[in-house]
Amino acid sequence: MKHARGDEARGSALFATERPPRLVLRFAVVLSVALALASALILLVVHHFALSQAEQAAARHAGLVASAVLQREVTAADLTQPVPASRRHELDSVLRTFGVAADVVGLSLVRSDGLVTYSSAHGTIGTTTASALAAEASTGTIVSSVAAAGKSAVAADGKTLETYVPVGPSTSTGAALIAQSYEPIERSARALQLRVGAVLEVLLIVLFALLVPLLIRVTRRIQRQIARIHRQAFYDELTGLPNRTNLFERLGLAISRAVEEERLLAVLLVDLNHFREINDTLGHEVGDMVLVEAGRRLRAAVGDDRLLARLGGDHFAVVAAVEDEAGAMEFAEELRTTMEPAIDADGTHLAVDATVGVAFYPVDGRDAHTLVKHAEVATYTAKEWRSGVLGYSPAVDPHDPEQLKLTAALRAASEDGQIRLHYQPKIDLATGAIAGFEALSYWNHPTRGLLPPGAFIPVAERTGAIRHVTRAVLRAAVEQLRDWSDTDLTIAVNLTAIDLLDVELSDRLTSLLSESSIDPGRLCIELTESTVMADPDRARSVLAEIADAGIHISIDDFGTGHSSLAYLKDLPVREVKIDRSFIADMSMSRNNRVIAKAMIQLVHSLGLQVVAEGVEDPEVHSELRGLGCDYAQGYLYGRPQPLEAVERLLSSDVEQAA
Repeated sequence: MKHARGDEARGSALFATERPPRLVLRFAVVLSVALALASALILLVVHHFALSQAEQAAARHAGLVASAVLQREVTAADLTQPVPASRRHELDSVLRTFGVAADVVGLSLVRSDGLVTYSSAHGTIGTTTASALAAEASTGTIVSSVAAAGKSAVAADGKTLETYVPVGPSTSTGAALIAQSYEPIERSARALQLRVGAVLEVLLIVLFALLVPLLIRVTRRIQRQIARIHRQAFYDELTGLPNRTNLFERLGLAISRAVEEERLLAVLLVDLNHFREINDTLGHEVGDMVLVEAGRRLRAAVGDDRLLARLGGDHFAVVAAVEDEAGAMEFAEELRTTMEPAIDADGTHLAVDATVGVAFYPVDGRDAHTLVKHAEVATYTAKEWRSGVLGYSPAVDPHDPEQLKLTAALRAASEDGQIRLHYQPKIDLATGAIAGFEALSYWNHPTRGLLPPGAFIPVAERTGAIRHVTRAVLRAAVEQLRDWSDTDLTIAVNLTAIDLLDVELSDRLTSLLSESSIDPGRLCIELTESTVMADPDRARSVLAEIADAGIHISIDDFGTGHSSLAYLKDLPVREVKIDRSFIADMSMSRNNRVIAKAMIQLVHSLGLQVVAEGVEDPEVHSELRGLGCDYAQGYLYGRPQPLEAVERLLSSDVEQAA
């Protein structure tokens, strides 16, 4: 799953996670420090041991000197009181004659109470030295101690080892103090320490050389296992994208950083249309191919500075830092467009477009779960309305208490002129000219800005406020027809099932048209199949009144509902609009092309005109002309746009005709 590692490594700082520790380097450093400390400790112990051994050897050597030379030369009188000058000279002569030892720097005779009776350093005769050591030595034990420079009982210059050895006819009388230079002892200890240190250093280097490669292999194996567990826990196995858990973790981090940087975040939920049908019909293997290709396309569209994840099933999520909501909606439309080309799944071309729902931080939520939930609400609503892209609004959330406020505000908005019309062109396929427009209602909300139909029409339908919206839309449409009185342009207005319950609907339409002196045939009422089939008898009665007034009636989204042809032929319908799901990919799907052709022939056989919805490329346009379709709508000709843009479009159309 190479994508998982790539996606984890890349990305902006907004979604960055903590870098995993470098285990080998850490262990090598810790091991090196530990071995260095251990080596230093061992060398200290060795040095102390070597000094102890050297001191003991020197003390034994002093004992040999005392037993070999002094034992037979020292008398009991020599240890009783300070020796006279004549005896001192005799003892000096003995020392010179025998030389005692090269490292001996001085010699004294010490009574058991510490009185110095003789010393090679004559100035110390008669002084008192370490009585405790002398007393211990007088018991027959050889004892020694180290004297610092200048502290020696024999007035030696440097550091010395002073050894008390029992001598004389009666060892209980006193002892000989033999002072030896400490430098040979230290030199001997240092030599031993160096030898041990060299051996230890070699052993440590060998140990380090053996442990580190072993550690590297073990660590790499552990890292691979950790990486595999991490991928399984945080990445989707099929697409290699971050999974739901990863998304929530990194979205939480992004929110924390967005708070600090005061940035706007957008959470976009991409849902693949018709995926369930593909999975059920062609099998899970083909479904997996579709998901992998969808992930590849979205990854290319999302780029490195945004987070893309697969939530599960046919749902993908994108998190992006945006400048404003309008830019996010444009990006959502780009994602939807990315999925429009047919997917080649093992030789089968499949039309899998997408629906995108958008939620914004901090407007629509301040935590990851709320933002994703609201994006899902927007996606499901957009899918239900076939609007392609939809931003979250309390109006589309059936569980949001803000709907109560919107219900009250909608009535005021309808009366205050806040409902604005956007127009999508309807093209005459025979001539290529604009034949009319479909009017879509937008709410110019005083605080939330311009809201699309999907943001408030559902709540208006649920609460009955749709009647006020419909009246405002009809009034605006008729006024616009009056402004276009020098043309033959038509305007289509969508009605709901609730509108058909209005007993005054027909009279209101007739009154509006007569007041403005508008040809009723220029106004078209559009209803979906589901609207008509909600109450077929009531719909037939109301539509008959409207048709008797000369107003044209059109059935919208034909082919997606459950209408009966028997009812359709009995309704006063002038026009049928084939749903975009059969049109958008008919140039690449033989089945869709066959279905579209059959629908066009069927509708023509009933004496009705045909409008194709969702035309987005020239190939579909050409095929529809060849099939004899009358009119077409779709992004190929234009998106819903405000009146100012429509006026410019009409002006350019007139100039081209001229």
